Amino acid sequence: MRFTCIFLLLINYNLFAQFPAPNLVLGKDYSQSLEKDLYFSEKKINTSFKPIIKSNLSENFYSKFLENKELDQKYIKRVFSSGLFILKGQNYFVSVDPIFNFNFGREFIENKNLFINSRGYLVSGNIGDKLSFLTTFMENQAIFPNYVDSYISKNKIVPGQGYARDFKQSGYDYAIASGYLSLDFSKIFTMQFGHGKHFIGDGYRSLLLSDNSFNYPFLRIETKLGKLQYTNLYAELQDLRYFENNSIDNADQIGFAKKYMSTHYLDFKINKKIQLSLFESVIWRTNHAPGENGFDIQYLNPIIFLRPVEYSINSPDNMLLGLNLKYNVHSSSYAYSQLLLDEFVLDEFRNDKNFWGNKFGYQFGYKYYDFLTKNLTTQIEYNFVRPYTYAHQNPAQNYGHYNQSLAHPVGANFSEIILINSYSFNRFSFNTKFIFVKYGGKILNDPTSYGNDIYMSTGNFAELNSISASIIGSGRPDDYNIKMYQGNLTTVNYQSISVSYLLSKKTNLKCKIEVLNRFFKDEDEEINSQVFNFGIMTDLFNNYYDY
Repeated sequence: MRFTCIFLLLINYNLFAQFPAPNLVLGKDYSQSLEKDLYFSEKKINTSFKPIIKSNLSENFYSKFLENKELDQKYIKRVFSSGLFILKGQNYFVSVDPIFNFNFGREFIENKNLFINSRGYLVSGNIGDKLSFLTTFMENQAIFPNYVDSYISKNKIVPGQGYARDFKQSGYDYAIASGYLSLDFSKIFTMQFGHGKHFIGDGYRSLLLSDNSFNYPFLRIETKLGKLQYTNLYAELQDLRYFENNSIDNADQIGFAKKYMSTHYLDFKINKKIQLSLFESVIWRTNHAPGENGFDIQYLNPIIFLRPVEYSINSPDNMLLGLNLKYNVHSSSYAYSQLLLDEFVLDEFRNDKNFWGNKFGYQFGYKYYDFLTKNLTTQIEYNFVRPYTYAHQNPAQNYGHYNQSLAHPVGANFSEIILINSYSFNRFSFNTKFIFVKYGGKILNDPTSYGNDIYMSTGNFAELNSISASIIGSGRPDDYNIKMYQGNLTTVNYQSISVSYLLSKKTNLKCKIEVLNRFFKDEDEEINSQVFNFGIMTDLFNNYYDY
């Protein structure tokens, strides 16, 4: 009865009627109805660095998206005109609103009841016409399917949502907060400072930077000059395993060990069809331990190329380079691609393509709106990442944060095929997802790193520091005989189908029924998961359990 009352209350208003948030939310499901207009109508928008800043959009774009719909007017009598609590004056506006996820389900293989109980709030507002802000918080308790439960037990975190604490006998308690300030200095410069996550690319996954991992403190500076958009992103990351991996007693330590990321991203709309972007990022630490360069002020330079700097100072830091390409095939479809270089030695590649140091990944994809019929969207994507990509000899300097990869959730040493279909009819939405992943994982009781787990050392870091190799591994098995899927050959076959009914477009408030099947197989075991879920939620965030 309590949940029923809360639900009836929450559907009686429109969260975004006066929603002054600085950015479009990252949620893929929320942005699905926006994407076609973003990619094909908004000619001046650079779309690959997300979340997209709303001040970059045309004046009528977002107002068109937020138009009242017949259902809102006819069937839902709004108790609140725009939010649960409103504070406004001549030069300021603040809205306080609840967000939630009440999800119940069943895992049939293990006869296990599942649930997610999430309650929180969203506060957004603006002060004048230059400064705006947003903050969210969610408190959660959940019992997950067996494969997610196993992942949480091993890594101590709920994927992308924070540190997991035990809840009763078989559940987890966790919390996630985010927030940022956005300051528009002019039509050219925007600066944002806060705690959140970002996504680079036009596909379902990203090999450059994804919202797969947990939130992090960041400073984002965006400069827009015509067809050019240049983004600087500085972030503080956390290594949950550092003290254990280095045999350091953390009894007197405060917080987890820190590392830092400096990222430059140059996005150029060559013409109305082609958008090309250049990416570079460096992971560095301030501690003067073996394999760490310490603080280098040059990484804070917003315009210099980081790779020549890193090379010139003989830096041991972890440097990544990349490309992102999008091509509008016609008015309803686009092809996209990414190339990621962690390390690459051309001479070695010519002599032996299996040299361990040639660490790279690539992505190809195609997305078609109104495919065969109106409102049917289909997307196919292929991802490939070589062994040891994103990893480092010193695991504290890998391309990871909070026990997860900053890019693809699988890590490295994998290939993946994704097929997603979405069809909408009035307020109903039908979605199917098929994912096939193949990778080389760990071999039981073998400390060797075969290139999948980016938190294992790529070299002999454990031996150099007298640390047990069982924690971070004893390094790679060879320098030249490195092959794809080496190690414990593993396949994951994931399928899901869902039907949802949209209650409010502004909040993405929906009822959703989902059925999924996941089949995991490696050289040691086979695990099948069959899950049924029903939920009522404000679906604004991406939570990835599909790998």
